[in-house]
Amino acid sequence: MCQGFVVRVAGGLGLLLGVLHAASAQVAPPDPKQLQEVQRFEDALSVPGVLEDHPDLFYRQLAVDAYHHGDMGRALKMFLRAASYADKPSQAALASMYRDGVGVAVDRPRGYVWIDLAASRGYAEFVGQREYYWAQLSEAERAQAQRVGEEILAKYDDKVALQRLGAALDRARMNVTGSHVGAIGNLKIKRPGINHAYDTSGEFVMSGNDLYRDSVWKVDQYTQMKDLEWKVRVESNPSVHVGDLQTVGLPAPASSSAPAPQK
Repeated sequence: MCQGFVVRVAGGLGLLLGVLHAASAQVAPPDPKQLQEVQRFEDALSVPGVLEDHPDLFYRQLAVDAYHHGDMGRALKMFLRAASYADKPSQAALASMYRDGVGVAVDRPRGYVWIDLAASRGYAEFVGQREYYWAQLSEAERAQAQRVGEEILAKYDDKVALQRLGAALDRARMNVTGSHVGAIGNLKIKRPGINHAYDTSGEFVMSGNDLYRDSVWKVDQYTQMKDLEWKVRVESNPSVHVGDLQTVGLPAPASSSAPAPQK
């Protein structure tokens, strides 16, 4: 079975942080309906130009590509941008980089704050990493983490970051729909290379209803779908455990640009 689009192209989920086998894991398989919903979500994001309209995923992709090519300074910068749009895998990547001094000086208290923020929506792997990071800190480092946390939360907490993401998605959706309003159900989008829903020409066909669905463009539903994707693609996989940041092979990112985070 193919990995989901966000896993393969945007460097998300298990591949972002590297996966290690965990023989003792006992996790129920994903619900088929949930798998279908996640696949539809990933197919919509795979339409040319759509990923660039989602700055959380777009900057994550640029970060992972930079990391893969050894440009750790750029990777750190791009992960920070993605994190400013509430992207939890990017926040976890920052935690690993600060904790281990990858592309930046070692800063274990800051690494803890980032993994604490990454775990704030309950991703089990990040919750486990958070507890591990905390156990490794000295009392002085724990006190420092409290001080650093105030600085980071002011810009990157979900209450702020999701508002930023929502504004970006609203702007992008207005530009994408344009004259299609009122005829969305009749719009057909063709993209070769997806493994199902082909028409007679051999090209993938997607209706406007799928492309413009709320789970792709409305921040609350979009966030819920990303959380579900994590559950389906990572937490429902009984053979993986998320470990420290590793280099993984990914295709080069698109050349389009996404909006810079607001200051």
